[in-house]
Amino acid sequence: MKKDAKGAGPKVVTANALDSGLVVFRTADGRWSTDIAEAEVAETKEAADALLALGEADGARNLVVDVYLVAMTEGDDGRLVPVLLREAIRAARRPTIVMPGEDPSVIAA
Repeated sequence: MKKDAKGAGPKVVTANALDSGLVVFRTADGRWSTDIAEAEVAETKEAADALLALGEADGARNLVVDVYLVAMTEGDDGRLVPVLLREAIRAARRPTIVMPGEDPSVIAA
């Protein structure tokens, strides 16, 4: 298991879907989505602990693996984004290299 996100501030729970290996985020209605914008956001330590426990319970049911908290912060556009680059890359759901046919001068998030 990854080290829990430290410090105050909003958190979401992430994991990998057991059936596909895709990066997923736990939603408020208990689903796992590949879209971080759908993730349930915990604003307090207690809420984050509760959200993590729900994710770990899903892990025990073999729905997901490697469940952990991700620290979030407000981006320039007002939306929540991961604090760590690693998590931003996971949330972007795309390679960090230029793919064949892509314009290398354009970096998409």
